[in-house]
Amino acid sequence: MDWPKKLIMIVDLFLVALSYFIGVWIRMDLSFMILTYYNAFYSNLWLILIIYFVIFKIFKIDKTIMTTASVSEAISVLLAALTGAMVTFVSLYLFNFEPVPRSIFLIQIFVLILLLEFVRFSYRIYSMLQLKMQSYSSEDARTLIYGAGAAGVMILKEITTNKVFKNRIIGFVDDDASKVGKTINGIKILGTTDDLIGIVNSQQIELIYVAMPSVTLSEQKKIIQKCYETRCKVMVLTSTQDMISARGFKRSLREIDIEDLLGRESIRLDNSIIREHVTGKVILVSGAAGSIGSELCRQIIQHAPKILLMVDINENGLYDLQQEFNMRKQEGSISKDIIYIPIITSVRDVNALERVFDMYHPEIVIHAAAHKHVPLMEEVPIEAIKNNIFGSYNLIQTAEKFKVERFLSISTDKAVNPTNVMGATKGFVEKIIRSKEKSSTKFVAVRFGNVLGSNGSIIPLFKKQIENGGPLTLTDRNVIRYFMTIPEAVSLVLQAMTYGKGGEIFVLDMGEPVKILDLAENMIRLAGFIPHQDIQIKEIGLRPGEKLYEEIHLEEENVSQTENKLIFVAHPIPVSVDQVKSELAQLSDVISNPNIKDDDVIQLLTKVVENYTPNRGGNEDVSLY
Repeated sequence: MDWPKKLIMIVDLFLVALSYFIGVWIRMDLSFMILTYYNAFYSNLWLILIIYFVIFKIFKIDKTIMTTASVSEAISVLLAALTGAMVTFVSLYLFNFEPVPRSIFLIQIFVLILLLEFVRFSYRIYSMLQLKMQSYSSEDARTLIYGAGAAGVMILKEITTNKVFKNRIIGFVDDDASKVGKTINGIKILGTTDDLIGIVNSQQIELIYVAMPSVTLSEQKKIIQKCYETRCKVMVLTSTQDMISARGFKRSLREIDIEDLLGRESIRLDNSIIREHVTGKVILVSGAAGSIGSELCRQIIQHAPKILLMVDINENGLYDLQQEFNMRKQEGSISKDIIYIPIITSVRDVNALERVFDMYHPEIVIHAAAHKHVPLMEEVPIEAIKNNIFGSYNLIQTAEKFKVERFLSISTDKAVNPTNVMGATKGFVEKIIRSKEKSSTKFVAVRFGNVLGSNGSIIPLFKKQIENGGPLTLTDRNVIRYFMTIPEAVSLVLQAMTYGKGGEIFVLDMGEPVKILDLAENMIRLAGFIPHQDIQIKEIGLRPGEKLYEEIHLEEENVSQTENKLIFVAHPIPVSVDQVKSELAQLSDVISNPNIKDDDVIQLLTKVVENYTPNRGGNEDVSLY
């Protein structure tokens, strides 16, 4: 219901005339002078209306949108009415206006302001009253807003003015005890965090909106933990910036996930340095269709590279990523000047890699392509060596041949004192990187732990098992792992790239390790069930190659802190190029032998990979993480 500007102006001028009528009537009541004063004003009505027309145009109050009228419109109307009244008063007396009691002008100003404001806010008042009436009889979700600050008020305003949302706001909860008992737009602040469970039970709350986007991650984690213990549906406001941007209210809310309960303070990055290294550069990402590779591409493209080369053998994943970027370019969130090229090829094919490098001459290479599943690689160690070791070596040698500025390889904590083939192959790639310390290309590696939600990781598996009613398969109740989110891991990679001088292994301070049993129990609770009661957790034994805990660096590695307090750099013992070549030749001879046995392959790996102690026993029918 938005009126056209001409209609708004006609109504406003009518209210001007009406305000003088009311002003005279209130001041004179039934006095015999009332007709005289009416005549005095209305004989000069043409002048009064012209003055107000000009003033209203200057203040643009005819452009008000009735459905969204706010304080700024109210102030504009107030100033326009006061200015119009003063200009009219002076003008009438300059035109030899017949004297009338000045109190009529004061009454008229007050009446006009009330009339103009009422017209502009009548629709919003009507809508709020209508929603208020509906909330008493509807079956909308009984809703609590956690956070009585600016974000909470924004949620309240959106819900109470938009009929799309089927919520009945019961009250607020806030961690500031001084706010308890007060009201915001008629909605009471019912209590603090300590009162949350009691409020949920007494008020029969079904949904909680967490509107605390500005608090630290550790504080938000505690709040979310408390909210989800109530077993209500919980929605988290990610950012007030998202809410007021084109994303809108709905897209700025999300359900709580396991990341909220395992999260910690994110790495603080120096984006100016990252932009300096990325903007305007030709960058190649291998494994671009994977979990880490695709997020690398998403973050890199935000820093405006000249060309982004997305290399992967997975055509479906690469196609999906290309379409994602196409849509974002249409939306305007990616510059139309950025070129991104999907390239279907394998790092095992050195000739194909050389064609790509010869055509595009990448300046930065980030290597994320790898076989990473521990139990699968235990079954086919030769394939792990072909892809992880020789595929990486192909890309490293090609980058050096074409004089790439920087090369960064993604490694894993499983490369430290490895007990499985995957970790051993990644450890050998680190050795190749170490041997390139004197190369003109700056070769570095980044080592980190498990990534939440990555393809084939434990969290997607647990989600599927919960959907099927359980049980959740747990290898050992004492297993602990380090976790980080995909964006956090990728941010580390980009930051480490700027620190690298050649031959370093970067390591992240990954915070406190997480027991997989706790992870399983939390995920069951998040789904609205009770662990060990609604859904069982079954312990089925360690898988081949698995350790109870992972390590981040070797004892003999000289570890020092970088400019970022959460990023460390390990300085392992240097390795000669000749040693690496000799060991690669041995590996090549073994995997090229059609009659070679897996045990012989493992035996050779123990010789060429320091601290590799194979553990090929265990239960093979276990979850993959």
